[in-house]
Amino acid sequence: MNIGIHGLGVYLPEEVRRNDWWPQAIVEEWRRKRELNVMRGKGAEPPRSEGARLILQELASLENDVFEGVVERRVMPEGSPSVAMEAKAAEEALARAGIEPHQIDFLFSYTPCPDVLGVPSACALHRKLGLRRDCLSLVNDSVCNAFAVQLKLAQSMIQSGQARFGLLVQSSNLRKTIAIEDPASAWFGDGATAVVVGPVSEGYGLLASAHRTDGEYYRAIGYGVPGQPNWYDEGRVVLAPIDRQLCRAMALSLADYAQEVLVAALAQADLQKEEVDFYASHQATRWLRRVTKDYVGLANARGIDTFSWAGSLAASNVPFQLAIAEREGQLEHGDVVATFTGGAGSTWAGMVLRWGR
Repeated sequence: MNIGIHGLGVYLPEEVRRNDWWPQAIVEEWRRKRELNVMRGKGAEPPRSEGARLILQELASLENDVFEGVVERRVMPEGSPSVAMEAKAAEEALARAGIEPHQIDFLFSYTPCPDVLGVPSACALHRKLGLRRDCLSLVNDSVCNAFAVQLKLAQSMIQSGQARFGLLVQSSNLRKTIAIEDPASAWFGDGATAVVVGPVSEGYGLLASAHRTDGEYYRAIGYGVPGQPNWYDEGRVVLAPIDRQLCRAMALSLADYAQEVLVAALAQADLQKEEVDFYASHQATRWLRRVTKDYVGLANARGIDTFSWAGSLAASNVPFQLAIAEREGQLEHGDVVATFTGGAGSTWAGMVLRWGR
C-alpha cells in the first residue's frame, strides 16, 4: 500500500515585519561584526568539495546584505500560543483532504519552541482539534527535518495496517528564542503547516526516501544561556551557536548532503534526475534550494522560493512550498516531486513522491 498526501494546510500570521523594524544601530553592529555571522566565520579556507565551493560563492554574492536576502517575514502576536497556528493549519489540511477529525488515527507534530517546556505540544493540539482519545499523538524532535521523519513514520503506520489516516503538523516559532541583537533574528518567520496523509493508488505518493544522521555536528547550535555551560542555568534561554566553526562546517555541507540523499532516493525509486518535475527544499537561506537543485542536477524541476518574503519556516519550509505550488497550479497530477530537508544534530533526508492519489 502506497501512502501519499491528501491535503495541505498553511497558516501565516497577519503581521508582516520588514527589515526596517530592526534599529539602525543594531544593523550597523551586524555589519561591524560580520565575521561573527554563523554562515560566514573567519578565514578563507579552501572548499572541501564542489558543493561547498558553490555555497561559498553564494555567500560572497550576499556580502553586503546583512539580512542574507530576506526582506520580510510574518510574526505572531505577543503572547499567542504556537498551538493556535498549528490548529489553523491542521483545520485547513483536513478540510482540503475531505477528512473529519474523528478519522485521524495518529498525530505527529513538531514545535521548535513549545508553549509549555517538557510537555508534548501534540496533546494540546489533539484537544484543540477534537481528535479521538485513541488517536496516537507524539512530538518528533527532528528540528527542520521533522516533516521527512514524520512522513517516514506515517508510512510504517499505514502500510502495517495500524492506521489509515494521519495528520502531520509542523510550526516555526524560533524567532521567540533569538535575541534581536543576533543577525539570525531576521532570518526566521512564524507560521505553521499541516499534512493529511493516507493510502493512495499504486505508483503514487511516497515512492522512496533516504535518511542520514551525523552526530559530528551535534553541538553546532542549540538552546542555551549566554555565558553559561547549561541551558538550565540562570538566565534567559536563547537559540544560538554553541560552536561557530561547527555551524559553518555544517552549512558548507548542505549541498553534499542533498546530493547524497536525493541520488539515493531516486535510485530507490528507479527514476532519473531528468524525470523530477518539482523540487522543494529546506529554505534556511535564499540560495539553498537553487544551489542544491543545480548541484544534484535536477535540470527540469520547477520550484518556489519563499525565503525572501517569509523567512525560514524551519520544519514547515517544504510543506509550505508544496502547498503554495499546488495552489498556484505548479503541481500537476502525476508530477514527480523530490524534496530535501535537514535539521540540527544533524539529520537529513531526501524523498521522492508522485503527486496525486
